[in-house]
Amino acid sequence: MRRIRTCCLLVLLSLFVTGCWNRTELNELGITVATGFDRENGKWSMSYQIAVPSAMGTAQSGSGGGGGGGKPSVHVFTTVGSSIREAADLGYVENPRRLYFAHTDLLVIGREAAEFGISEILGLYFRNNDARETVLVALTDGKAREILTKVVPSETMPGTALAEIIQKESNFSSIFPKVKVYELAQKVLSDAGAAGVPVLEFTGKGQSGMESLEKTTSSPGTLKLTRLGVFHRDRFVGWMNREESFGISWLSDHVKGSTLAFGCSEGSQEKKQSSFRITNAKTTVTPIKSGEHFKMKIKVKAKGDLLEFQCNGDLTKPEVIRKIEKTLEEDILAIIQAGWKASKRMRVDLPGFADKVHRKYPKTWREIKATWEDELAHIELDTEVHVSVQRPGLIKKSFEQLQKETGEQDR
Repeated sequence: MRRIRTCCLLVLLSLFVTGCWNRTELNELGITVATGFDRENGKWSMSYQIAVPSAMGTAQSGSGGGGGGGKPSVHVFTTVGSSIREAADLGYVENPRRLYFAHTDLLVIGREAAEFGISEILGLYFRNNDARETVLVALTDGKAREILTKVVPSETMPGTALAEIIQKESNFSSIFPKVKVYELAQKVLSDAGAAGVPVLEFTGKGQSGMESLEKTTSSPGTLKLTRLGVFHRDRFVGWMNREESFGISWLSDHVKGSTLAFGCSEGSQEKKQSSFRITNAKTTVTPIKSGEHFKMKIKVKAKGDLLEFQCNGDLTKPEVIRKIEKTLEEDILAIIQAGWKASKRMRVDLPGFADKVHRKYPKTWREIKATWEDELAHIELDTEVHVSVQRPGLIKKSFEQLQKETGEQDR
């Protein structure tokens, strides 16, 4: 009798044990590396860069997105729908695998979609739990699909490689500040209501599609970051060039590291043959009420190392080091002014001054909030830049100067 009761109890307990009836095998998933958003004829066009597992195992022997025997390690396809989710679900008409977005590294937005508005894209990422808000965002002047179909030489996963390009550029050059989905949403919903997104473009000759590059040593064209796309609220409004974008990076405290070329005298635009590597930078912005308008007190501190020096002078002398620092300070100041001038021209608050005014002067902000775009034209910058050369290098003079001194001694 006890044995029967024990068996019945085990049977009942087994009903509460979880099983694998709703499992999803790895070979049933379409791992999405990058996603593209376009607008075509009033509808959403979704492009997906899917990893091809069968090609990835032998992809190390290939190059530029090709696997063994020239087979690409990714597959790109496009679907169209009235809504974004409808377009995504229509992917099952031609794709046998369930789309899996947890490993997506890059989100590319085409120009038409950016001009239409990105609120639907942001809403999708925050509403659904199958997409990550930490995905990097890029913009393109053409179609997002065209970016996803291009290869990145020496890399097997183009989408991941493009995300790495954006990440590395932000860390080591800081000209085009990176932005993730959640950061983009925070910026467009902030008091400033503006955001900058790095722009990817295909430059050079040829198409550089998913064809094998095994027999070539260089690609006829390449994907690169070229400028900054500017959003006011959720819509694209224009471009900024490299210098203007770099200025915004300084104003918004996004400079992590960069290399500046400089001349031998202050304000010199010719023969910038010396270079300074910024290893640490900090920008603080303090709004100051000046009459009916505001003045922004900008304090910039930058430290770094001297990488190249082609000027005359002895680097062991403090006055020579101070002259270099002064030249660099003038160059950084000019870059900041170029960025702010472009921001005022476009009537967008990319540096985020509105948020700082709101925090320091909440009562005044409520009065000027509706006319903030007009207020931008009256804001003046009071900028103070301090550069410190930490390491001048192993030789105290330029090599050219040492040659001249050696020649004079031989005479």
